Amino acid sequence: MKKFVVMSFGLLLAISAASPNCWALIFQFDGDTDNTFLTGANWNEFVTNTDGLPGAGDRAIINDSFVVTYGLGAEAGVTTTLGSLIVGADWPVTGDLGTPGTLNMSDGKLIVTGGGDNFQIGRACCAGDGAMNMTGDAELEIGGSDPIVGTRDNGVLDVGDTASVHPTTGVENYWRLGNYGPSIDAGLEGNGLLNVHGNGSFSAHVIFIGDNDATGELRVSDNGSVVLTGNLVPRPSGLQAMGSAKVQMNGASATLSAFNLESESLAGEIPTLYEFNADPSLGVSPITLTDAINITNNDLEVNLDGFVLPNLAKLLLFDGDQALAGNRVFGTFTNLTVDGVLNPSNYTVVYDQPNGDILLMNTIPEPTTTLLLGLGTVIAICAKRRASR
Repeated sequence: MKKFVVMSFGLLLAISAASPNCWALIFQFDGDTDNTFLTGANWNEFVTNTDGLPGAGDRAIINDSFVVTYGLGAEAGVTTTLGSLIVGADWPVTGDLGTPGTLNMSDGKLIVTGGGDNFQIGRACCAGDGAMNMTGDAELEIGGSDPIVGTRDNGVLDVGDTASVHPTTGVENYWRLGNYGPSIDAGLEGNGLLNVHGNGSFSAHVIFIGDNDATGELRVSDNGSVVLTGNLVPRPSGLQAMGSAKVQMNGASATLSAFNLESESLAGEIPTLYEFNADPSLGVSPITLTDAINITNNDLEVNLDGFVLPNLAKLLLFDGDQALAGNRVFGTFTNLTVDGVLNPSNYTVVYDQPNGDILLMNTIPEPTTTLLLGLGTVIAICAKRRASR
């Protein structure tokens, strides 16, 4: 992909006026009054240079280091429909001129109706970081097919409390966490994080992690829930050496489910990492797959700090093959790291083909148990010899 060509303000104005895209008008947040989203004076429409709120079909851009709030006071419970929402962007001129933006949403509902990638966070490098933090009962509905977190710079979508993100009914979202890295164009630094925690929920069709040499992470904690009707696909674009993908499961109450896990790491690229951090009392949250699991050449890290896995016991990490087809685990992990235990080498990965599962097993009994087993064997041998006399 070639770099965007920097255009003059006059040329951009002419293009915007003559060739409108799927959004009717373009509004940029300028904070003339305060930092609230639903104050018309805080927005400037690009072509007419007038104040007003972006509406259905319009594109709303938050950049220039503004931190915008939605859902406080009179905004609570309000629903706003937009054609497009970009947080962290290169506007009003394009190129490597991105500036950061933040949207903190604590209540109410945003509906983004535009198709394709009309929802983006961190759209432009090289200082165009974007963040959207959702708390309370905030709700985000996406009508486009290809929303992106971390398009060309750092992007974060944080979904906490009882906030929710979901597609418009009948739409299949293909989310990208990190979309363009340096091998696509020098200087690009796409890096996307989807963090779902508390009682937050996220639903979509597919998630791609670290596309096109970018870096991406999916993190699920607490009672957070990520439910996909399609596949979870780290590194979908083939061999590109500089990007990476990570999936982190924290605690024992989080939910991550998908149809298939398509996660093979190719020789020469950074292996995709799966990290499980156990609750000291309850263990880990397994990743649930309806059908197959492909973790060929991936890395696995399990932190058992405070959690005791009994001798010869197994801990379920990937709960696959809900369709009960059998033989649905493909590949093996290249590296296993077990933290928070005295003897990491005592642990191994078990690939349970009949059930389609992947588990962690404590393979070697503790010394006291071994001693008791040995003593029992000696007693049994002695008793047998006496009986034979």
